[in-house]
Amino acid sequence: MENDKRNRRPWGWLLGLSLVAGLLPAAVNAQEEVVRVGDLPVLSNAGIYIAIEKGFFKEQGIKNELSTFASAAKMVPALTAGELDVSVGSPSAGLFNAIAQGAGFRVVADKGQVRPGYGFTLLAVRKDLVDSGQVKSVKDLKGRKVAALAKGIIQDYVLDKMAEEAGISLRDLDIIYMTSPNQVTAFETKAIDAAFAVEPWPARLVERGLAVRFRTPDQVKGLTPLQVAAIMYSGKFIQERRPVAQRWMTAYLKGCKVYASKGLQDPEILAIMEKYTKVPAAVIKASIPPYQDPDGKLVLESLADQIAWFHANGYLKEKISVDRVVDLSFLR
Repeated sequence: MENDKRNRRPWGWLLGLSLVAGLLPAAVNAQEEVVRVGDLPVLSNAGIYIAIEKGFFKEQGIKNELSTFASAAKMVPALTAGELDVSVGSPSAGLFNAIAQGAGFRVVADKGQVRPGYGFTLLAVRKDLVDSGQVKSVKDLKGRKVAALAKGIIQDYVLDKMAEEAGISLRDLDIIYMTSPNQVTAFETKAIDAAFAVEPWPARLVERGLAVRFRTPDQVKGLTPLQVAAIMYSGKFIQERRPVAQRWMTAYLKGCKVYASKGLQDPEILAIMEKYTKVPAAVIKASIPPYQDPDGKLVLESLADQIAWFHANGYLKEKISVDRVVDLSFLR
């Protein structure tokens, strides 16, 4: 009998240990994974902001750390170095060049498209120039100062398409680069004649009587659907933290579906967007909304055309294929 007791003790001890060990993964998983996100406070971030506020990332055990940048192009070095896990913004020459040179980051999901009625990124022209008849078409901007967010991004591509339609080229415009808040100030002082702006900034310009929405990409024949904004993952995030990257995508797409079903006019969505963009809800409500694919699908043909344009205009040393730019596996 004593021998039986001695024989049972190790098994009981092992059973207890296994039960404790079984609890450990749950404790570890309860810790939130920090994901560093490069942010641009624009309306096409709706899916992200909604997912944060409605707890979708928290459900996935993720805490986002947002860092604001002037443009997606300025996030590329941090994304390449793995200092950012996720970048939001528009495809750019810097992004395509970095990938061509071996950078590991990839475009992984849609964040904003221009489709008919969804021209949320557009050319705004000073109201006094339009009212006086000095600017009646894009051709009248020849030689005038036109602001954009950064050099070598999608705004150059779209401006050139608008200029080409009017019989001129991007080189005929005096392009200067500045952030969205600085564009507002420049319109106030008449330091610029026009700007390629992203909502809700055009709505703010209109509200203040500084500029008018002059031309949207969906008004340019053959330009839409246009892939304007995207979600990008760093190479380290893809390779070293893939389960977290997948969970981040799950939460993000859940936010996109809420946005697709409710839209910018919904009071709850307006409050969320006001909180993150610091723009009054009334201004956001007056904005042209971005189109977001509820499943995160990208317009690959649009990306291919942008790559071809950047290469033809000397921004890219090497013309790369779309397959080298995107990683669609997180959507699957």
